[in-house]
Amino acid sequence: MSKSADRQPAVPAQLPPDHEQQRADAGRSMKQIARSGGANLLGSGLSAIAGFALVVVISRRWDPATAGLFFAASSIFLIAVAISQLGVDQGLVRFLAWNTARKESSANRHLVRNGVAVSLGVAGALGVAAIFLAPALNGLLGGGDAPEESVGMLVVFAAALPVAAGYELMLAIARGFAHMRPTIYIERIVRPLLQVGAVVVAALAHANLVWLAIAWAGPYVVAAACAGVAVARIARRSPEAFPQGTRSTNRAARGEFWRFTIPRGLSRMTLVALQRSDIALVTVLAGPAEAAIYTAVTRFLVLGQLANTAIQQVSEPQLARLLANANIPGTRRVTQQLTLWSVALTWPIHLTAFVFADVVLGMLFGPEYEQGAPALRILALAMLFSTAMGPLDTLLNMAGRSTQSLVNTTTALALDVVGCLLLVPHWGIFGAATAWAAAICVRNTLCFFQVRKTVHVTPMSRGAVFMICATVVMFLLLPALGRGLLPDRLAFQASMLGFSCLCYAGILGWKRHLVSPKP
Repeated sequence: MSKSADRQPAVPAQLPPDHEQQRADAGRSMKQIARSGGANLLGSGLSAIAGFALVVVISRRWDPATAGLFFAASSIFLIAVAISQLGVDQGLVRFLAWNTARKESSANRHLVRNGVAVSLGVAGALGVAAIFLAPALNGLLGGGDAPEESVGMLVVFAAALPVAAGYELMLAIARGFAHMRPTIYIERIVRPLLQVGAVVVAALAHANLVWLAIAWAGPYVVAAACAGVAVARIARRSPEAFPQGTRSTNRAARGEFWRFTIPRGLSRMTLVALQRSDIALVTVLAGPAEAAIYTAVTRFLVLGQLANTAIQQVSEPQLARLLANANIPGTRRVTQQLTLWSVALTWPIHLTAFVFADVVLGMLFGPEYEQGAPALRILALAMLFSTAMGPLDTLLNMAGRSTQSLVNTTTALALDVVGCLLLVPHWGIFGAATAWAAAICVRNTLCFFQVRKTVHVTPMSRGAVFMICATVVMFLLLPALGRGLLPDRLAFQASMLGFSCLCYAGILGWKRHLVSPKP
């Protein structure tokens, strides 16, 4: 792997602007992030609820073995989408934002065409290979009761792969030009609602696995068409963003683009594998029924992860612009504010999942899912640590350190896979959760020290520490006290949690200068 991408300085070698200009740039960036991030967060909340509803519907309607097989197949599909991207989506976001900040848009048209063509070519090749390998993959996943249905399901996912890859690229192009509406409306609202509606129809019709896969993957077609229209509209309204570049300019830009993108692509692939591969491993090592329980456990983490993703997606072009202008103080200020927002939004979710793990699993998915409570608790602790580290991986990539990000994610993936192979046969899904929690902590620790050394930024601030203490009191100590006093009275425990929410809302109002600082 070439390390040339990491030999470049973290920021361009240019004289920094004056202090007042730096503060003004950081203030504008935070204002833009807050404006777009608020809308993206609402969309992410809807998307999280829709994703959660999907798991509930599938878990309730189909038996655990069938549901686990479907969850494993859909996880492999998402890993394949990440592989086909080759990091082009992140590369387009970074370079389109950098070129706009530097007023150097001459290579944009070439980068978009070249990156999209390569990614779609890989997606098509993977889809064809998956169709031919579907019977072998079905045998590996243990889909033996109805092999025709399970193989058909895999073929549907393979056919949808190029569509999903193109869809992700269209959204990335829009984000590169700081247009967040396509991501907010299409990815956060349209596609999730279409998926939920289609899967509910499949459940009511008592559909088999093939039709369930069609219901789940079909909305990607509609979403891809909408995203393509959105990008065409951006190009029509801003023709200066896609000027015709010279051959020499295109060649130089292409080399710089792929030196960043290839490591980023491998990092993205390993990150998605880190998030999804353990479901497939649990399916192989412990069976589809255990995989269904483990998937239900991980859905609670997605509620918090989507909030982080909503903030980080809108922050990528802003951080890239600040780094392009060598504004390190502004970058530090924005990073610390993003960390505070992440803590304020996600710690209540993860702490509540920790305290009420057995209750929520049993009530939502059924009594057989309560055995996943220990796994949920250890993963919730890991996500608390990850959130407190802030958007450091995003910052590392926007600074051009994609190879370091790749090393971090690869290390975490190796730890997760080895941990699953060693622990799942003995501890079941708790072993898988332990391996993933260790991988999350290791990856974030590595990223923390690298960002501090190369970009000279740390995520923590006094405001974030205050928010951590407030959430621990409101959503850990008080609810745990309620469970300890009256462990069999769910109504009392729910009232304690409601009281905590009201107190937390009052704290946010009291400390609104932390949540919404002046530019």
